[in-house]
Amino acid sequence: MCNVGKLTRRSILIVEDEYLKARDLAEELEMVGAEVLGPVATLHAAQQLITRCERIDAAVLDVKLGTESVYPVADTLRRRGIPLVFCTGYDRSALAPAFRDALLCEKPSEPADIIQALQDQLGSRIAA
Repeated sequence: MCNVGKLTRRSILIVEDEYLKARDLAEELEMVGAEVLGPVATLHAAQQLITRCERIDAAVLDVKLGTESVYPVADTLRRRGIPLVFCTGYDRSALAPAFRDALLCEKPSEPADIIQALQDQLGSRIAA
């Protein structure tokens, strides 16, 4: 995988309520050198982690966490200037209007696709 260095020592928050997907993504991120925060499966746990962590470089968010929407977490991250990637089974038109410009990996997505999206997000921040 090219540009692996973009994720080395980067703190990546994972908010995903499907345990196996979250675990697989966390393992793949760690293999490319990222420091994984979480994964967490609820809004409450995500907000607590965001509050406790001094540094979050990017986040991967499942849009639906059980019956809850992840948008309050996404709002918090955006206010802090943290890039995010949504992972969902819904298409872009189903996203809240405020987040239709966000990077989206439609499920089922492979960890490699999500890693590439994170690299794109972090690469554009470095270049800007």
